[in-house]
Amino acid sequence: MSDALCQAVRRYTRLQANTAGIATTPVPGLFLVSAERPGALEHAISKPLVCLVLQGSKRVTIGPRTVTFAAGDSMIVTANVPTVSGIREASAARPYLAVALDLDPTVIAELDMTLGAHEASKEPAFDDAEVQLRDAVWRLVRLLEQPRSLAVLGPSLVREIHYWLLLGRQGPAIRHLGLPESRVRRIGRAVALLRRDYARLLTVEQLANAAGMSRSAFHRHFRAVTSLSPLQFQKQLRLIEARRLLISEGKSASRAAFEVGYASVSQFTREYARLHGRPPVRDRNAVAEQGAATAGSR
Repeated sequence: MSDALCQAVRRYTRLQANTAGIATTPVPGLFLVSAERPGALEHAISKPLVCLVLQGSKRVTIGPRTVTFAAGDSMIVTANVPTVSGIREASAARPYLAVALDLDPTVIAELDMTLGAHEASKEPAFDDAEVQLRDAVWRLVRLLEQPRSLAVLGPSLVREIHYWLLLGRQGPAIRHLGLPESRVRRIGRAVALLRRDYARLLTVEQLANAAGMSRSAFHRHFRAVTSLSPLQFQKQLRLIEARRLLISEGKSASRAAFEVGYASVSQFTREYARLHGRPPVRDRNAVAEQGAATAGSR
C-alpha cells in the first residue's frame, strides 16, 4: 500500500502541484505535497491538521519543540500555531511526499458523541489505529482519479480518517477540538476572524467577543494556545499571505504590502525580511531561480 500511495501522490502532484509542490484536491482541506530537493525554512500558521509523511523527511519547529518527521511518521497539529519547517531529505529520484488533511471540529464532535464516554475512555489499540488511518488515506487518495466515486465516498472516508485519529495516540488532544466550549475551540473562533479579515484593523474587543471571553482572559488564553499575541498573530498572517502574493501571483512588493494591510512599504520590507530571511524582491527572485534550476534538472 505504501508504494502504491507514493505513486498515486507523485502522479497527482505532477499534474496539479503549484510551484511550491503543493496540490489542492477536490476534497476540502486535503493537500498532496511533492518536492524534489531540500528547501529553505518556511513560516506558516498551521490550522489543526494531520500530515502523513510518505517519503523523505521534514524538520518542523512548533513552539519550543523541533521534530524531524520521516517516512511512516504522522504529524498532528491540534491548534492554530506558528510553525517553521523545512524539507531535509528529497531528490528527483526519491522526492519528499506527504498527504495533509485539515481537521474538522464538527466531524470530531459528532464522532466523539457516537463513541461515547465509555468507548473513549478505553485503552485504544494505537498501532492498529495507525494502520487503519493510513489505509483510509490511501483509499481517499486513490479516489482522486475517480471523480464520480470521490463525490459519493469522499465524505465518508474523511470521516473515517477522523475516527482513526480519535483512537490514536493524540486522540485526547484532538477530542478537545470538537468540544464547543473548549479553550482551543473558542480561541479558534477568534483565529477564524483574524484569518478572514487579516488585512483589516481588528480590536481586541472584537476578537474577545468572538471567543466569548473577557479581554484579560482572551489575551492569556490566546497566547497559551497560539504562543503569540493577537497582534503578532495577525502580523504573521499578513506576511505569509504577502509571500504568496509575491511568489505565486507575481505581485509587486508595494502591491502585496497594500493588499495585506500595510500602509508603509518600508515597514513591510523590514518586517518581511525579519520573518522570511530576505527582503521581498530578493526572496521572490531566489525562489524563481530555485524553481528554474529544479525544472532544468528534470
